[in-house]
Amino acid sequence: MILYIILAIIIIILIAVGIMFYLRSNKRKMVEQAEERKLKVQQLPFEDNLEKLSALNLKGETRTKYDALKQDTLDHTNNYLAPVEEKIHDAELQLDKFQFAGAQTEIDDAHELMDRYEAGYQSQVDEVNEILSLHKDNEAIYEKCKIDYREMKRDVLANRHQFGEAAAPLEKRIEAFEPELDQYDMLKEEGNYVQAHNHINGLNDSINETKGYMDEIPDLIRETQKELPGQFQDLKYGCRDLKVNGYDLDHVKIDGTLQSLKTELNFVEPMISRLELQEANDKLQQINDKLDEMYDLIEHEVKAKNEVEETKEDITNELFKAREMNYTLRTEIDYIRENYFINESDVHSIRQHENEIQNLVVVYDDILKEMSKSAVRYSEVKDNLEYLDEHVKVINEEQEKLQNHLIQLREDEAEAEDNLLKIQSKKEEIYRRLLASNLTSVPERFVIMKNEIDHEVRAVSEQFNERPLHVKQLKDKVSKIVIQMNTFEDEANDILVNAVYAERLIQYGNRYRKDHHSVDKSLNEAERLFKNNRYKRSIEVSEQALESVEPGITKHIENEVIKG
Repeated sequence: MILYIILAIIIIILIAVGIMFYLRSNKRKMVEQAEERKLKVQQLPFEDNLEKLSALNLKGETRTKYDALKQDTLDHTNNYLAPVEEKIHDAELQLDKFQFAGAQTEIDDAHELMDRYEAGYQSQVDEVNEILSLHKDNEAIYEKCKIDYREMKRDVLANRHQFGEAAAPLEKRIEAFEPELDQYDMLKEEGNYVQAHNHINGLNDSINETKGYMDEIPDLIRETQKELPGQFQDLKYGCRDLKVNGYDLDHVKIDGTLQSLKTELNFVEPMISRLELQEANDKLQQINDKLDEMYDLIEHEVKAKNEVEETKEDITNELFKAREMNYTLRTEIDYIRENYFINESDVHSIRQHENEIQNLVVVYDDILKEMSKSAVRYSEVKDNLEYLDEHVKVINEEQEKLQNHLIQLREDEAEAEDNLLKIQSKKEEIYRRLLASNLTSVPERFVIMKNEIDHEVRAVSEQFNERPLHVKQLKDKVSKIVIQMNTFEDEANDILVNAVYAERLIQYGNRYRKDHHSVDKSLNEAERLFKNNRYKRSIEVSEQALESVEPGITKHIENEVIKG
């Protein structure tokens, strides 16, 4: 038994040892991979990349940058690459001792060092490329500046007349670019590539600004010497023609304003000659804005005349219409007041409109006088016509409403009288139907309703003879009688139908009297109720009796009565 235990322990130990050796074998692959990476990292071309700068002039800023990058390369080698070999070696010693965690830590440290070494290389590549790109851009801008300088110099010499008095300042400004180009060469020779970059970019901006001046100056001179003086002349003679055609343009102040603008324009050419182009543009803009204001005022007068000619006749017609309608209302109002009740506010509004129309006529006469002058301010005429049109339309609307109201009074009276005749006729017709029906007698309440309607009709008929007639009150009373009449008609129709229905039920039930004592008794009661004009109660008794012997028959009889 002890032998077996010892054997088992030995087997377990052998297995454990085997596992340990297996794990160490796997970990050695990790070390080998780190070693392979170290070899690749060692081959990164720090020196080759740095050698690209040797093609440049290694002086000044370029030399300083080159030395700094070279020192960085040395620092990266010493700080990151050199310790890698030691880390890998320590990892191998840890593995020999089967200390796997320690070996993993050493390998991780080695990879981190190589990561930093690679990052340092990439940073150096980026910086070298940036320096080379900057040098390349500097050269491209420099070549462009040289070409622009020669072309501008030639352009000023060849087209001096286009630039007027600004030609000499332009030449002086262009000549100042030559030493600036030489300054760039000097900075480049000294290796100061950053200063050279800033210098050549600033020079390029100045050259582009001058090129813009050269494009702009001929246009400014042309506008100053030809275009604006031409506009001054056109405006002056155009206004003169408009005045001959009857326009009052004194408010535009043509002569004084043009003289002031000419004085302002005289300041522009000296500004151009001093290359103060922004100030020259601002001055020209002010002059053009003032011209636009004058043109707007003149255009407003021309449009105003067209509008006056288009609307004058319509406004005149509206004014005459208002005056004629007011005269008609004033003429008829006394007669209407004798015959119909009218609110005093309506009478007052007629008088008020009369005064308003007289005032508008005065305004209209003033407009005609203004238009008869040799010089007319059409914008003022237009405003006055619009004022006239606005007020006269309001007056016409109010007078039309009042006129329609007065006409409606007569129509309402006629309508009320016609409705009263219809009420009387229908009342008699309904009462005749009640008398001619199968009713034992006309119920007292219908007699009362008829008498009430007769009384109301007589009262309203007498009111028609009253003067002045209050039409609204009259219409209200007729409307109430119409409601009474409708109630009278509805109830009469209802009782006539009920009487027929009650009679049919009794007649139909006679067939059951002999064999059904209860039916006979109920029908006797229904006949008694019928004779006493209690038709609804008679129907209830008859329906109950018939439904007891023949269910559903009452509905059939009711439908026949309704259809008949």
